[in-house]
Amino acid sequence: MATEQTYSSQSSRRAVNDARAAPASNIFTSRFFAPALAIVVAVVLWWAVVAVFKIPDYLLPAPQVVVARMIKEWRALLSHGAYTLLSVLTGFVTAVAIGVPIAFAIVLSRGVERITMPFLVMSQTIPKVAIAPILVVWLGFGILPKIAIVFLISFFPIVVSTVVGLKSVETDMIDLVRSMGARTLKIMVRVRGPSALPQMFAGFKIAVCLAVVGAIVGEFVGSDRGLGFLLLTSTGTLDGPLVWAALIVLIAMGVALFAFVSKIERLTIPWHVSMRADDAPAYQS
Repeated sequence: MATEQTYSSQSSRRAVNDARAAPASNIFTSRFFAPALAIVVAVVLWWAVVAVFKIPDYLLPAPQVVVARMIKEWRALLSHGAYTLLSVLTGFVTAVAIGVPIAFAIVLSRGVERITMPFLVMSQTIPKVAIAPILVVWLGFGILPKIAIVFLISFFPIVVSTVVGLKSVETDMIDLVRSMGARTLKIMVRVRGPSALPQMFAGFKIAVCLAVVGAIVGEFVGSDRGLGFLLLTSTGTLDGPLVWAALIVLIAMGVALFAFVSKIERLTIPWHVSMRADDAPAYQS
């Protein structure tokens, strides 16, 4: 009896100690800890380099100078950032809405593939900086040329990744469903589509990052608003703190969009092995 009580008390103390240690261990094992630590280290190194080598602000301003400028110009950064974000989201959503059906059509018909793929490849060989002035002439000086460039730069990875995903389904699975009487369209919707989701989201994550680049390219060529316009004008006046403030907002936008698509991916395909690997303990990997 005494032995059982001793064992019970030891187990209770162990459980209490584990519970106290759990929050600290969760902090260090969190997936956000390593990126946050890397950012802190990068900022410290940035500050040290500027302080040691006495780099002028127009070349590389100190972090505190950039933060002060962001606080001072927050209204301008918010306004220009919202304009850029609108271009990015509109072009990206349009690319998804058009690119995914085209990818399905390519897989369904070899004729569509032979006709479409050469044009898709050619569209990616044209530098977007070269085609941007033409789009400004065609579509005007407003937001439409930026949306068009975002669409062109994000369309290709969406189509290619979706096509690869749709074609990567095992033939045994397709034969099994076909033996049950399923037709081509039903196989595409019920079998190929769900199986292609991991590759599709991989393409979406690549495309949403490229979409931010496309919007900035469009604003470089012809715009009076947006983060690209702000970068161009502040660079021309050697306003280093404002350049870096706009860059930080731009980086935050890209990271947030990537994280948003990744969150949708985890909610849509929690069954995929990559999603399970993210949540598994380190000793199981």
